[in-house]
Amino acid sequence: MPDHVETNVRLPICALAALAAVRERWGTSRDETVRRLLAEHVGAQEAQPDPEARLTHISTVLCYPAPPRRYGEQRQDTPLRIRAPAELLRRARAVSLTLPGQYPRARRDYQARTLTDAVVTAIWRAEHFTDDFLDGLLPVLRHQSALALWQLTTAVTSTGPEKALLLAAETAKARMRNRTVVPADEAAEARQLGRTADILQEETAWHAPARFQAAANLARHWLTGPGAEAFEQQLYDQRDLGNPLYLAQIRTAVRPPHAWGASSSYDWTGRGGTAVWRAHRRVEVQDFEDWLTRRLERDDTDRVTARPGCLIRTPAAWRARTVRGPLPEPFADWAATGQLLTFPYQEEGRQGVWPLLRPLGRPGSWAPVPGIEPVLAAAATVPPERITSFIEAQLVEWNHTSEKEPALHIALDLPAAQARAFGFITADEQHRISAAADAATWRKMNALIDDHRDKLEEPKLQQLLKARDKPHRFRRCALEVGLKGKDVSRFTVTPATWRWPGGSVAAELLAGAPADRLRWLAAAAHRSSGLLLERAMQEAWHQAFDRYGRRM
Repeated sequence: MPDHVETNVRLPICALAALAAVRERWGTSRDETVRRLLAEHVGAQEAQPDPEARLTHISTVLCYPAPPRRYGEQRQDTPLRIRAPAELLRRARAVSLTLPGQYPRARRDYQARTLTDAVVTAIWRAEHFTDDFLDGLLPVLRHQSALALWQLTTAVTSTGPEKALLLAAETAKARMRNRTVVPADEAAEARQLGRTADILQEETAWHAPARFQAAANLARHWLTGPGAEAFEQQLYDQRDLGNPLYLAQIRTAVRPPHAWGASSSYDWTGRGGTAVWRAHRRVEVQDFEDWLTRRLERDDTDRVTARPGCLIRTPAAWRARTVRGPLPEPFADWAATGQLLTFPYQEEGRQGVWPLLRPLGRPGSWAPVPGIEPVLAAAATVPPERITSFIEAQLVEWNHTSEKEPALHIALDLPAAQARAFGFITADEQHRISAAADAATWRKMNALIDDHRDKLEEPKLQQLLKARDKPHRFRRCALEVGLKGKDVSRFTVTPATWRWPGGSVAAELLAGAPADRLRWLAAAAHRSSGLLLERAMQEAWHQAFDRYGRRM
């Protein structure tokens, strides 16, 4: 018997009742019933010649039951423990539905519940179930129909930033069709818009309770009653960006949430703006990969990213290339010994390798970059899908000021203690930096106390004054004595840091930096790059409201 692993899913209560009915009918334990149901369901899904015709339960598309929105709120689902072979669980997830913008390790609204989908659909195949919410809805959809329903949902709930991008892409595409001669730069811009629009809809769509509620309202309008199966077929036949239903919704002006059935008046423009930002960023990452793998010796070694506006500079001799299938030798050996990084490339079954050298006078031969091991060692725990971002971080010029994103702090800040350990600063300089950071923190604590002094009783005021001796506990103490507001939530201890004046980590390697410094700088550059991207996306949130937010 294969080794079993244990995991949990959360099901609608009615699905758990149906599982109990199947268990009683078969006379098997609950674990064995779930394993048998999953095995039969996975077999049927894998045997389906058209993957788009695989089945998913409507509850997956509608994210039902929804997770609680507030702490302490009662859940509407029930946990189910599963003990099954790991390979069966992997196959079950592989044949289940994932909506655009969902990921296995994402938070709340963005989390893909593929195993839950497999279990719920498997139970429904053996024992139909319903409840007050599901009653009347077409219970199962084909994957293509489910994705078409979600596409219509995103169309009717699209915010200003999304509609602007999608309509611009549609306009550019139409203009390209209607002209026999198109300037190269205009054609490139149209292709870029089209790629970004496709990624927005297929990969970076935003998720929120209001969007799932809108999906439920659309499903109740179209997927109930005698015409439900006919409309499901229409969805199955028309899941493309040119279908009339989709384009009609996209061309409609932005409407408030009540127009598409959401009860909340919250403005989701910020999520739309960040979804567009992520789509643009995904295109830039793809272009960066192309630049790495296709760059020739005569090509420019500099590249400026629009998001977040960093200057990327690669050593002229460094190269990357792509291979299809398993890594051939000697690349496989270099990757195994930490002299080469591999990353998933854009095409199925293709991967990139970086960095390489092509020695002079030896055409067709490759060699690893000498001394690269400490830099690549910092990527040991980086997941494969983030390796490209790690490579980018090693090539960022950290002393560069962005003209496109002037508000962003593009810098690599080292803790003062680490800067001293590397010999960048003296003990006296470290002491001055630490003293200045302590003084800045002290000023912030005093300012917060002064703003609330009149509202605090004397014992609580004294408690807060005493908490200044331990700045890392000050915010917690402020909350304990009853202070509220953004000033408290935003309070942070000013770190004692020193701004590294160097260029890229790659340049530091070429300059002969010691291995321990290279490894530390490589990891720090990756962390700083990630924080920089988060700040840039947050800025996109605010800009979306400034440009597309509702006018009162």
